[in-house]
Amino acid sequence: MDQLPGEINQRIKREARVAGISRRKAPSIEVIEQRRMQLWILTVLVVVALAAASALASWAGPESSLGAGQWILRSAVALLGIGFVAYAVEKELHLHRLLRLLTDERVLNAAYSQSLDMNRALSAAGKALNSALELDEVLDAILASASQLLSARSGSVMLLEDDDYLRVVAVRGGHLFRDARVRVGESVAGRVAETRAPLLVNGDAVDLGLRDGSAGGGEDGSAMSVPLVNRGQLLGVLNVRAAGSVQFDDYDLQTLSLFAEPVAAAIAKAGLYAAEKAHVVELVESDRMKSQFVASVSHELRTPLTSIRGAVAATRLVDDPAQRSELLDVIERQSVRLQGMVEEILASARMERESNDAPVMLRKVDLASLVRLAALDAHLAGRPVTVDAPAVCEVRADSEGLRRVVGNLIENAHKYGSIPVTVTLECDAEHVMLSVLDSGPGVPVAERARIFERFYRTDPNGVQPGLGLGLSIVRGVVESSGGSVYVEDAPGGGAAFRVVLHTPVDDRREEAHVN
Repeated sequence: MDQLPGEINQRIKREARVAGISRRKAPSIEVIEQRRMQLWILTVLVVVALAAASALASWAGPESSLGAGQWILRSAVALLGIGFVAYAVEKELHLHRLLRLLTDERVLNAAYSQSLDMNRALSAAGKALNSALELDEVLDAILASASQLLSARSGSVMLLEDDDYLRVVAVRGGHLFRDARVRVGESVAGRVAETRAPLLVNGDAVDLGLRDGSAGGGEDGSAMSVPLVNRGQLLGVLNVRAAGSVQFDDYDLQTLSLFAEPVAAAIAKAGLYAAEKAHVVELVESDRMKSQFVASVSHELRTPLTSIRGAVAATRLVDDPAQRSELLDVIERQSVRLQGMVEEILASARMERESNDAPVMLRKVDLASLVRLAALDAHLAGRPVTVDAPAVCEVRADSEGLRRVVGNLIENAHKYGSIPVTVTLECDAEHVMLSVLDSGPGVPVAERARIFERFYRTDPNGVQPGLGLGLSIVRGVVESSGGSVYVEDAPGGGAAFRVVLHTPVDDRREEAHVN
């Protein structure tokens, strides 16, 4: 069986020639049996004829009266019989060899035919996998091809998650369900993921000391699990279960293992495609937001600049001190507004730079005092705020950044909500919660995560002034201080922005670095 088909074919021709099979007849098991029958019939006839001749010679007279010629004749007959029997035995040996070679040829041809069928099936499955790019389409093609390749009843694909679990991402038949999880090292699939070795189970998986939470989903029967490895990295496990009483064998396991190679490559390709697609979407969205930001900045900066230029020009034309004072007030207010916009842009750029480079210096800050000062500034600017806070409430944070957080949240509450606006502080031994509540329409659930993104505005038409940086600055400052910020519905309606910060560890550690 280790010989090539060409070598076996040459030996068959040689043995057929020696065995006396005509070249006009193709060697076959039927022809060999026919030749053996002819050979032994002829051998029997020859032996019988020689025995009869020997008997006649003995009958011709007593043995003591036989002459030399008769002795020679009897010896020749005996030698002829022995020679023909030897000839028959030699031909029988060649016919036996020829029969064995034909059997080997049939087995080898069957193996080559089966291998060819497998390669065709693998090629068809590979084409089906290569034609799909979306991960869900790839997974469906994997299970459909595996079922067709091995006549499987059910199957599943599990992908590695967090290096400790396998999660079911595709199911075809059986009792498993999507998103089921299996710990690596447990069950059939978990053992395969741990050892990266294919596994064949004929019967109940419990017989192997494994809980069957993978290929069979608790069912009995024949099942196989193979690892999905691409460039040395384990991606997951492919499981199939046979239909009915069909039993998988080692050849089926080898076939599934070969099939797993293009499967792993297809999954990896689909993952790269999904990542690239998400990256493109992110770039497109970033480009859109930056374009919107540039348009917003152009509009927002133009407004105070226009007012300032108009007031300066009017100041030169009026002599009335009262009118001149009003125009100077306009110039001052618009200058403050312009300065605030520039500070927002610089603060956003500075936070982005600091998040990648130097850590933020955190100090012990009295948040209650800072909130009252911010409320006073807001009241002087025409934005009344009610404060509910203890006398002292210390946190670990960046003082300047925290002042901007409170100011931005109060300004946001007045801009997008409505009065009354309330700022509350709740302190305990480890955490402090700062809440800014308004009585406006609130924030839709779908936008609660996005409002903290840079350049994002819930007012895309630009009716409300702003650059879309205020809340992103809030999130950046809070997270750099080791805290968190979120928004929810306020009691009684409106929006409630919550900021959670840490209290100082002790009086001796007033400064810390947070990367």
